[in-house]
Parts: sequence; C-alpha cells; structure tokens
Amino acid sequence: MIETGVVVLLLFFSLVVGATLLIKSRQKKRAKANLPQWIRALETACELSKDALVVVDRSRTVLYSNTAAARYIGNGSDGERKKIETLTFNFPEEEKSLGLEQLLHQHRLKRSSEPSIYNDVILGNDEESRVLLEIGTYREEEKGLYYDVLLLRDQSCERKLLQLHHVNPTTGLSNQFKAFGDITKLTAQESRRNRFALMMIELDNASYLRSMLGYAEMDNIITLCANALRELEKNHPLVSVYHLNYVNFMLLIRGPQNQDELYSLFRNFQLSVQETWKMRGKNEALSFSAGISVYPRHGTLYSLLNSAYGALADAQQRGTGQIVVAGESFEQQVDRELQLKSEIERALEDQEFHLYFQPIYDAGDQSLIGAEVLLRWHHPERGIIMPDVFIPVAERSGLIVEIGRYVIARALQHLSHWNTFDLPPLRLSVNLSLRELESPDFISNLTALLYKYDIGRCELKFEITEHTSMINPELTQARLREIRQLGIGIALDDFGTGYSSFAHLVEFSIETLKIDRGFVTDLSENLNHQHIVSTMIKLGHSLGMKVVAEGVESREDVILLRSMGVDYLQGFYFSRPIPKLEFQYLLTHS
Repeated sequence: MIETGVVVLLLFFSLVVGATLLIKSRQKKRAKANLPQWIRALETACELSKDALVVVDRSRTVLYSNTAAARYIGNGSDGERKKIETLTFNFPEEEKSLGLEQLLHQHRLKRSSEPSIYNDVILGNDEESRVLLEIGTYREEEKGLYYDVLLLRDQSCERKLLQLHHVNPTTGLSNQFKAFGDITKLTAQESRRNRFALMMIELDNASYLRSMLGYAEMDNIITLCANALRELEKNHPLVSVYHLNYVNFMLLIRGPQNQDELYSLFRNFQLSVQETWKMRGKNEALSFSAGISVYPRHGTLYSLLNSAYGALADAQQRGTGQIVVAGESFEQQVDRELQLKSEIERALEDQEFHLYFQPIYDAGDQSLIGAEVLLRWHHPERGIIMPDVFIPVAERSGLIVEIGRYVIARALQHLSHWNTFDLPPLRLSVNLSLRELESPDFISNLTALLYKYDIGRCELKFEITEHTSMINPELTQARLREIRQLGIGIALDDFGTGYSSFAHLVEFSIETLKIDRGFVTDLSENLNHQHIVSTMIKLGHSLGMKVVAEGVESREDVILLRSMGVDYLQGFYFSRPIPKLEFQYLLTHS
C-alpha cells in the first residue's frame, strides 16, 4: 500500500510540473507574439552574437536580451530588471562612476537619433572587465512608445592585445608606443604652468660589455635595470618608467621640483643596479648616462624626445656616468650645429686650422724627444677656437676624416722639413678618431702621404683613446696591425679612464701608455693617485711598453714620477701647446 501511494504521489507532482511548464511555455509564446515586430527581428538576427544586446522599456522592464547578455544581467525577468537597475560604469579617464539610469538620462537629453557611445569603460569595480557601451533609442511610431537599446561589447581581449602592443617583450616594462601616447596626453591635458620631465637613460659602453660578457649576461643586466626601475616607480607615484630599446630606458617625471630631484632619481637608479650587480659577485663596472628635457620649455612630443636624446649624446661625450639637462631647444641645437659644420668646411678650404705642438721630454735626462700634435682653429672673427668646440661636431658630421687627413699631411710635411736640418731624432704623436679608423681608404691615403713626404720609420705615432679602441675592437685591431706594418707606433691615450684589458693591450700592439692627466694633477698631494700611477707604470713596463705621464705641472710631480720609473713627461711644467715656429725654435735651441 505504501509503495502504491508513493507512485501516485510522484505521478501527481509530474502532472503539476508538466502543467506549469506548459503554461509558462504558452505565456512565453504569447509574450513573444505580443512583442513588436522589430524586437522579434532582433531576436532572430542577434541571438548568437558575441555582443550583449538588451532592449528595455521606460519602466526598465527587459523586453529582450540575447544569450551574450546573461553574463551582465543574468536570466529571468525579475533578476534582469534588478541587475539592470544596479549596473554601474566607471570612466577612468574622467575619474567618475555613473549608473545606467544616469547614462540613459544623458542620452535622452541629447535628443538625437545618433547613439551615445562610451569606449573602454569599466563595468562595476572589475578593472579587467572593460566594455564598449552603446545606447540607442527606438521609437515605435504607431503607439508612440520609446525603447532603449543597449549594446555591450567585451573589450578585455582587445585591451590585452593593446597592452601587449604597449609592452617591451624583454622586460615587461611599457615600451616606446606607450611612452609616446602618455607624453601626448600630458601635453594635451596639462596646463603650461605644470611641468613634467623626460629622462633618457642609456647603459655606457654597451657594445664593449656585450662583446666581453655575451648576450645572456647582457640580458641579465637589462633585467637588473628593469627591476630597479620598477622599484623606483613603486616608490615615486609621479614617475613612470619605459623600456624604449635594447639598453635605452626613459623616465617620465610629473611635476619635478628642481634639477636636484631629477639628479637624485638618476643616482638612485644607477646605485641600485651597481650594488645588485656587485652582490652577484660581478666585477665589471656598470655606469649610465642620462639626458633630460622639460615640458613646456622644450616643446611637445618630438621636440621633447629630440632634446632629451641630444642631452644624452652630450652626456656621453663628457664621459661615463654623466647626466645633462638640455639647454637650448633641439631646433636651436640643429641650427647651431649646421652653421658650425658649414664654417668647418670653409675653414678647411681656407686653411684656418693650425697645428700646435706640446713637447714630450725624456724623464731621465729631460731631453726633448717629440711632441703631441694638437689642432687650433684660427677663426677670422672669433679668434682661436679650441678643439672641444668643433671636434664633436666634426665627428658627428663625418668631417673628422677630412680634418684628420689634413692634420696627418701637415704633420708629415713639418717632419719632412725638419729632417733637412741636423736635428736629434723626433717623433710626432697624432690623435686618431674611430671615424678615421673606420674610413675604408685610410690606409691607402696614409701610405700615399708617407711616400710623398719620404718619412722614415719611427717618426710618426698615432694616439687612440681607450673608449675608441673598445667600441669596435675587431676593426681597431685589424687597422692598428696595418698601421704597425707601415712602421708607425701606437700609443693608448687617457689610460686608466676606460675598460682596457691586458688581452686588448697586447692584441692592439700598443707600444706606449699615456697616463691620463686626471691621475697626475696634484700627484704629490694625493696618495691614492700615487699608488694608481705607480701600478700603471709597472703594468706598462711588464708588457714591454713605454709610459708617458700627461699633465705634469710641478717640479714635485717630476721628481715623484721619475722615482716611479716613468719614461716620458708631458705637461705645462715644461710647456703649453705652442705653434710651429715656437716649437721649431725649441728644436734648434733645446
């Protein structure tokens, strides 16, 4: 009996549920039949669309929602209405949040048949949920009824793709596209009374480090830089960081108070990288150069970037670890450089460049053994112009090759002339730039000049800097080998300021080391410099090289250097750079 009762009860419930579903199905059919024709057309066309489509009347009753709309408003008429009423949209650019009712009201006030479109808005409080919201109005002419049509398109995937486009794949930092966009927004939105600064940062001697350490280790260094920049950005809310390319990074600093603040950011970054590198047991010196431009002083996007890169180039010209704030606008710098380049070309034609000679003496008997050849520009209006004014422009423009050829020709001409007199053996040292070494016809031109002036062996010496030798060591080594085969000596200038290794000193066939004047000045009063100079001299001698001390300015320095065993002396204590006739007199009255 009990089992029969259970079966009857189950049959009763089944009939009730079936009847309920049938009633609801008929109600839905009747509701659909009562829907306007245009809504039934939407249902046919948009049910499988990936975009969410919702139609509501003025009482917020949801008349239609497609399958994609369920993720935003749920299912069921009561739930849909409740969810519609509580929808909120956040606008990050304008820093405001509006409910759907407010947006619908704004749309109606426009009294336009065109839809209202809101791009890249945040749905609710979910930062990852970004949508395009489009609000339109449809008027049913016959009944005079108005309906609001909402379209929501998921933009999270598009945003992720955009983020990938705006991210450097090596470090995950924002890239140059993101940087350019951020700068453009700031210049468009900021009052000209508000300032921001761009700081371009670049790893010094990157090519040399890569050749010495390899790509894998360079990637580690770049990762270190990225981590240091992230930490800096976290501690300074007004700073944004970017990885523009291989070893080039950028900081965007909003509202900097003064230059000291900018310098402090740079020093903190550099120190962080250096300390982390040392903690890993690495001995290679890492340093960075930086160039800064400021808005509104240096203009908008491209002027700011050009000025910052120009300041970075200026910093790198001054040495390693330097930071420079752009002085004049980039356009002014370009105009000034173009004018100076034109004047250099004219000066070469008019032979306004003159050779000066700074004597070099034997440290033992203090006899005159040669001189370093230096260049001075005798400008017809501005007087004597020093090399640090025109040489950087000549190097960037390529005119340094022509200037170098002129200097070598004049030096050989003077040597040939002095050889006609019965004078002691003399050697002239001429500075050589990387541009000259890279010139494909350098050796052939040099050979022709040696033949023309009939110069014997050991009367000419070329000086290259450590920086020059390390930029392209393979090319440098090949060129220096050809130069040595012509009987010309090689000296390494500014020794102690770069990254020379024992291997390079030997491979480059260096015969003379010139200790940088920075270590020799005030040598008698600086114990640290005394230890460094003494070590350099011993190193040079252990490799079979002669050693020259530059910047000798006192008798005490002479005595101290001689006791250390230096071979040659050069500096103001003996003579400043002097023109040809004065040096010629010195040769004949030494």
